[in-house]
Amino acid sequence: MGPCLQIAQDGYDYKFMRLRLLIPLAVLAVLAVLYYWAWQNSAEQVREEVTAWIEEERAAGRTADYDSFRVGGFPYRMQIEITAPHLADPVMGWSWNADKITAFVLPYRLNHAVMVVEGQQRMEFRRLGRREVITGSAADERASLVLRGGDLERFAVETSGLTARREIYLTDQPFTPERVETITVGALELHTRRVHDNDDLPTLGHHHAVMVEAQDIIWNGHPYEGLGSDITFVLLRVLAAGLPETGVGSITPDFLPGWHQNDGILYLDEAAMRWSEIEVAGTGVFQLDNQHRPEGEMTILVSGHGRAIDALVAGGALDPQYADISKTVLDVIAAIGGDPEGRIRAPMRLEDGTVFLGPAEMMQLPPLY
Repeated sequence: MGPCLQIAQDGYDYKFMRLRLLIPLAVLAVLAVLYYWAWQNSAEQVREEVTAWIEEERAAGRTADYDSFRVGGFPYRMQIEITAPHLADPVMGWSWNADKITAFVLPYRLNHAVMVVEGQQRMEFRRLGRREVITGSAADERASLVLRGGDLERFAVETSGLTARREIYLTDQPFTPERVETITVGALELHTRRVHDNDDLPTLGHHHAVMVEAQDIIWNGHPYEGLGSDITFVLLRVLAAGLPETGVGSITPDFLPGWHQNDGILYLDEAAMRWSEIEVAGTGVFQLDNQHRPEGEMTILVSGHGRAIDALVAGGALDPQYADISKTVLDVIAAIGGDPEGRIRAPMRLEDGTVFLGPAEMMQLPPLY
């Protein structure tokens, strides 16, 4: 091969090598541009969906607002920062606001968000001539939200180091609280998931399994002073069936009537609590009767029932006229049961607006709507 041919060959090899390098770089550049476009498109979709939800809430007479809304986090995820979010429903009589919420969403999975709540939260409830204000914050609070077709599929909250203050005001004394309570919770978890394709449940509405668990609770200022302030744990597992279809975060005055119309049922799979020396556990099934009062049956396991009844009477939760007979019935059941630790297992039923413990009446129940 002559010198000229060699030079030409070398030039060809150099151009070919450079082309081999440029093609992958060009492909990467195109992919980067496409990913940036897809990320921006997803971010814009998030903005539009949040804006649409806010407009829906406002159209329904509710309040949904914030100070600032920002979407960032490129390139790995979308980081949605909302400062001073504020929600309220004047018809239902509640409001909520927080210092800041940050949500993390993957661009290719917009129906799943992981949220972190920062700073203080404030909730207010107005009902039956009273106003309750709850303020609190947590050392760590995280939530996970999964939607399916615009409906709630799964929701979870995990909180640690929760500190809260509850102030109760009477309508005629709006500036001086009638009672002030403080509560600290070492750990709190709430999990809910939608249940599909269960032939044993009502055919109307949707169904959710809910679990709430709290540990290491100190509750000061509550009205049941005879029970002390230390609650070791609270556990609740229920299946709510026949829930009416509502928007995410929207509980309206039609919620309970819709649940009743759907033949809604509340399955209490497990309820347990240890408060000072008192332990309570139970399972049962409940729904609403034709006069919209709770009805159903459950079995309870109780220890320390005498002290519990006295505290409920002192706190106004149990009418004194039912206290003595309730104690007598439970004492008899305890004697028959012969549990060395003083625990009793008793049937409880809710019927015709009355709570029965065994054969004894305990209290009356008003309609829920």
